Amino acid sequence: MSKNIENIISKFFRNSISSEELELLLNFILKDENYNLFYEYVQINYLSNLSMNQSDKTSLINELESRIKKSKKQAALKLLTKNLMRVAAVFVGILGVAYFLNYERILIDSKNIILTTSSGEKIILDSKANKSGKSKISLEKLEGLVNSESNALVYEKDVALQALIKNTIKVPYGKRFKLTLSDGTIVHLNSGSLFTYPVSFIEGMDREVHVSGEAFFDVYSDSLSSFKVYSTGSSAEVFGTKFNFKNYEEDNFSEILLTEGSLGVKNTIDESEVVIIKPGDMAKVDYSLGKIELSKVNTVLYTSWVDGRIIFRNENINNMIIKLERIYDVIIINNNVELTKMFINATFLTEKESIQDVLEYLVKIYNVDYQIMNNKIIIN
Repeated sequence: MSKNIENIISKFFRNSISSEELELLLNFILKDENYNLFYEYVQINYLSNLSMNQSDKTSLINELESRIKKSKKQAALKLLTKNLMRVAAVFVGILGVAYFLNYERILIDSKNIILTTSSGEKIILDSKANKSGKSKISLEKLEGLVNSESNALVYEKDVALQALIKNTIKVPYGKRFKLTLSDGTIVHLNSGSLFTYPVSFIEGMDREVHVSGEAFFDVYSDSLSSFKVYSTGSSAEVFGTKFNFKNYEEDNFSEILLTEGSLGVKNTIDESEVVIIKPGDMAKVDYSLGKIELSKVNTVLYTSWVDGRIIFRNENINNMIIKLERIYDVIIINNNVELTKMFINATFLTEKESIQDVLEYLVKIYNVDYQIMNNKIIIN
């Protein structure tokens, strides 16, 4: 195998390869004899434990084609943006350039935390840290009386509003966000969540919000106005309490966990009767079966994510993988059959420990091997 190909393979595993080199590598491995050379070289030089059969070759080809498309798309977008900036400089001056820069930023950085206003305008909430180390969010385009803190928004009641103005915040995998609503209710949003809320509640109207994903609520007590949380197929109604509401669309169920106060849970698909739960109770609303199951649980195991921890106690690997994928924004494929028979116990500080730290723990305790390719992880 030529030195040029060896150099390209090395760049591939270091994620420093260009689109032209990706195409050269793709054309090289498309031939069976060359793929065998590639396989032997990787086994020797990168200690790979992948059993690279025909399906693995197909996956590798798909990966290369995907990276080529992504690289070309980024290059085209960069060129388009450059041309747009030139046009903007001619026709609309500095303000036009600022607009196109902002447009490029929203297009490229799709994994940021995004707020959508009532008019449909999208605003990036992720912000760079200032000299003091704290990040501030630009408030000019936000609706309502709102201030920003580090990775958080704090709303105040606007008595002048006569109608509800609703905003939506989308938190991608790998990130979390915090809101203080206009009534003082604190909401922690977990990775992969979508949350719709009024920028200011109206006196005399129920306080209603909608969540898809996972959120922890510390609801401000108001005897005159109940607080209601809605999802695709369930709802929770409270006056003042602390609870965790989990409702990821792909799960086909909701889990509502109460840590303090009292709570009424309802299956909104079949309009079942309200089930009252107590602290330490978890209500699982199963959409397919149309019923609500109650169980006593250790609440810390389900709410530790609010403090930047993830706790696994007698957890099977499939459930663990789902949680890790959401927290770290990765794709995990488990090929270790023995690992599926084990029950895992571990605690990780998600803001300090990376996905590599988690994998190294599995290597040390459960004697597994893993391979990382971009954001894909294969456990062997």
